Amino acid sequence: MPLLDRLFRIYYFCKFYPFRSERLSRRAAGPKRGFVGIQLDGLSAPHLQLALKRGYLPRIARHLRRGFELREYQAGLPSTTPAALGAIFYGQSRGIPAFRWFDKEQGRVFTCNDLDDVQTFRERLFAGRQGILSGGSSYANILDGGAERSIFTVASPHPQTLFGRFGGWRLLLLLLHPLRVCRLALETVLEYFIDRNDRRRHRKTRPWQVREGLFPLIRIFCNVILRELQTFGVIADIYAGVPCIYTTYSGYDELAHHFGPASPPALKNLRYTDQRIGEIMRMLRHAPGADYELILLSDHGQTPAYPFHSRFGATLGDTVSAFLRDKNPAAVIAGPLDFTRAQLGYLQDEIEARPRGVRQRLFRRCKNYLQRRIGEMVPETLKVDPENGVVITYSSSLAHLYVTGKPRPLTWMEIEEAQPQLLDFLSGHAGIGFMLARGEEGEVCFFHREGRLCVAEDGLATGSAVDFLRPYGDPWKLLPDLISFAGDKLAGDLILFGAYDGERIACFDDQVGGHGSVGGEQLRPFVILPKGHPVLKKPELSGYDFLYREVFLPAREPDSATHPTP
Repeated sequence: MPLLDRLFRIYYFCKFYPFRSERLSRRAAGPKRGFVGIQLDGLSAPHLQLALKRGYLPRIARHLRRGFELREYQAGLPSTTPAALGAIFYGQSRGIPAFRWFDKEQGRVFTCNDLDDVQTFRERLFAGRQGILSGGSSYANILDGGAERSIFTVASPHPQTLFGRFGGWRLLLLLLHPLRVCRLALETVLEYFIDRNDRRRHRKTRPWQVREGLFPLIRIFCNVILRELQTFGVIADIYAGVPCIYTTYSGYDELAHHFGPASPPALKNLRYTDQRIGEIMRMLRHAPGADYELILLSDHGQTPAYPFHSRFGATLGDTVSAFLRDKNPAAVIAGPLDFTRAQLGYLQDEIEARPRGVRQRLFRRCKNYLQRRIGEMVPETLKVDPENGVVITYSSSLAHLYVTGKPRPLTWMEIEEAQPQLLDFLSGHAGIGFMLARGEEGEVCFFHREGRLCVAEDGLATGSAVDFLRPYGDPWKLLPDLISFAGDKLAGDLILFGAYDGERIACFDDQVGGHGSVGGEQLRPFVILPKGHPVLKKPELSGYDFLYREVFLPAREPDSATHPTP
């Protein structure tokens, strides 16, 4: 083993020689502690166990045998990556009610795959808060966690050029490694033909189909190009001794949305992610630039789903619009709203008015043009209905419905007055499991097929009254999270949860694997920690806050863990 260790050290010395000076300067400052966080986006604990059983994750299996323990926890609400990262990085998830939402005060839609939108709410929510990645690196994440280096990350704590977002000169060093470049080219071609074959088989064996759209390009980017580049960046940072590193592998999540969380394409793809994680583990064993703690985790799982529009013949937005148009055409309180700006998600006027150079203006125009063209090729993710005065945003198995006309959230009584019969129609729809709405004096009201339940902030309710939640999990564990979730002022006037029958959940997006709401494996992510870690001794783990306070903060240098208390 010592001989193997010396050979690897020589190999890494030659491979990462350009980072030698950075490594030495950090070591000169004294020994450092840090962490490497690796997030497997969308992989639930049950599906991880299934992949381990089928042999798709041999390196993670070996990692578990070496003294690490797998622990399942209950995801927070919403069970989406942006909300999870907000809590993991900053200790705060409020203000991110879904992957997409509508801000009634600003009259615009926010979506977490838009750079401008994420940067805007990042600056609003986390201004003045030091993230756990301060002084470190963020690779392929939605939020940056205050990282000094944010690569392939949607948000950034400081202005970045497009070249910098894609890694700058640091990742261009990848081109000096011909074997890695050849592997990248070969896997790109291979992934295209694998996608063709997977799609052909899926059409023959699965009842629910989803639109192809841009998915082949997204698949190649996430599962080949991005995976290769982020792995290289993480390994280089470990060698250089960067104290805090966090990266998200999103390939499984994309495939699970498209083919299903337990489908062969999604599970088999984990084999390649496992190989890249193995490279990171090897660097941590043989030539790390600091004393690192490796933390493997997922942010949520995915529940098998069916597309709402495939089963019921129309999207949720079209369904609501048709009902309002046919049954209730006059009862609309909609006020003036710039729907075009809301649909495209432009920056606020004052942000647009900032002076910019020619390069920035050209980038902005190209981005907006591509955004419009791409929007024509992807399935519906929001519905803006100015005639009936509603905006509906979809986030997989979760949807937010907003009634326009007033810039504040409405109570269910105001919704009933504005849109009579809408509550009865939606709560009785077979594709909607239940809805949340605001009541009087801080109450949260649940609407479902059996009736209505209004609960105060303390969450007290009789046992039989919450039976409608039993298909989704333990009602007494879900109730506090649902009540807290409904209190987010950016949440919809109505919050819609896809119907779940114990096998599949209704997905408002065009997907066959869903998350964001409650029910099934989407609420069952995992964390892998060293045996004996204090968190593993807790009988139950729930939400994301414990990851911030009890996992990542203690893994930093003691003098750097001086973060504001949320």
